[in-house]
Amino acid sequence: MSQITLHAPAPVAVPRGAEWAATTFAAFLKLVEGLWISGNARRAHLRRVKEAAALRRVAASVSRHDPGFASDLFAAADRHIDRADGR
Repeated sequence: MSQITLHAPAPVAVPRGAEWAATTFAAFLKLVEGLWISGNARRAHLRRVKEAAALRRVAASVSRHDPGFASDLFAAADRHIDRADGR
């Protein structure tokens, strides 16, 4: 005689706090992502400001000998900042 054993899985109830925990964790991840992105944007902006300041120092040192080139450098520094601001 053959015997077949069938296993009927017991219904699994969702743990009581699982939905709340998942929602809270997803919100936390969105917060961390937002902080990460804003921090990167802030660092990139500060880097561009520092680069523009260095370019302005070079332009100021050249301005006595070649004012036309210095004005081009000042304009380039302004464009560099404007690009950082998204203009």
